[in-house]
Amino acid sequence: MSLRYVLILLLSLPISSAIAQIAGKFVYSAGVDAGSRTLTFKGSNFSDQYTGHVSEKYGQGSFSLKNNELYLNYHALNDKDSSAYKISAQNDPSNLTRLYVQIFDNKTPVNGAWVAMRDKNFEILFSVTTLENGTASLTIRKLLDIHYITFDFIGFNSVTIPFDRLKNQANDIFVDFKPQKTMIMPKKTVVYKVLKSDSNTLILSDSNRTKLLFKSAK
Repeated sequence: MSLRYVLILLLSLPISSAIAQIAGKFVYSAGVDAGSRTLTFKGSNFSDQYTGHVSEKYGQGSFSLKNNELYLNYHALNDKDSSAYKISAQNDPSNLTRLYVQIFDNKTPVNGAWVAMRDKNFEILFSVTTLENGTASLTIRKLLDIHYITFDFIGFNSVTIPFDRLKNQANDIFVDFKPQKTMIMPKKTVVYKVLKSDSNTLILSDSNRTKLLFKSAK
């Protein structure tokens, strides 16, 4: 066996070993009142289930591990939510993005609904809330890194619109919430630093360096 082959084999062992360890079901809980999150790994695929007291979130896709970083690639899934929205748009002469939003729940204006601008990883860049009559308006002068705009109320009844459909236009957006139990996570890639991985424990660190301790659910 050549020295070059031995070196290649040795260099590949830590990564292969780490991938083999990330298999099975792991549960994270931030406390009794905070709900729980379950990551399930099987082969090169995963599912992500969040269960709270008010809402649930679900996503699935493929995962990979490189240099002790876990890449969760969420696939686009069909959202069973029946909420609806309608956009009436026209070109903005100043080439700005203007949003005038009306949010209703079965024809009742929703006070305090969130209108959030999100980046490609679905992190919130900034947000506003609706007034008592269910309306909110804003002008976006700098696009920053906006990829999505979402509309939700107390964590569910969520509607997601790709921001490309709205930019550089004056938009009237009408949103009608319908009951929704499970929010489907959008297509995205989330990267975690793997701090520990064995058959009993999975410790991850997110982009904010927050440590997430998952325990095996055997």
